[in-house]
Amino acid sequence: MFTNREEVLEKALQVFAKMNYEKATQMEIAKACGLSKAGLVYYFPFKLDLFVAVVDKYIFHTQQLENKFQFTAGSFPEFIDQYIAGVERTMNNLGRLLDNSNPYGCSFNFYYYHLLMQVRLYYPNAEKKIADIFKQNYQLWESAIQRAKENGEIRQDVDVEEAASMFWQVFFGISFEHSFFQGLNIKQLAKKLHFIYSLIKA
Repeated sequence: MFTNREEVLEKALQVFAKMNYEKATQMEIAKACGLSKAGLVYYFPFKLDLFVAVVDKYIFHTQQLENKFQFTAGSFPEFIDQYIAGVERTMNNLGRLLDNSNPYGCSFNFYYYHLLMQVRLYYPNAEKKIADIFKQNYQLWESAIQRAKENGEIRQDVDVEEAASMFWQVFFGISFEHSFFQGLNIKQLAKKLHFIYSLIKA
């Protein structure tokens, strides 16, 4: 069966997400791809090269705001709904990739977080790239909250930076907590974020 570079990345994603980096040998990855080890090495001579390519595509590229969200002008509640829609769309795309096999009975969200933890350990200069993702999300919320404040949607005494931290950290915390069970519950996330808005609206 013909295998191309994109198929190698997809299969490698599944292996890295469900095994520790150290356990995921080139032979194990090659087997998942339907290749010999030599066939895998043709595309990626070193395991770290393959790991970096997987992370670049499925974490750093996927989590870029322009690739995750589709915002249009509107009210702050509409911003929240569009944010949630982007999260759900990203989850669905990743779920199709990671749910092909489930050897440990975990949600695909858990496997994704498992991969993210490995990124921090094995991806060169990972701390800065992860920090950049978090910074983008904080700034996204800050911009939306500032607009809502200027439009009179939220109270004028609201600290924009603190409110942005609350929205982002509630999303990230719920996502991480739910990953240990059945995966992120989108309806619960929407309820939580709209509840925070109810606390600060004008």
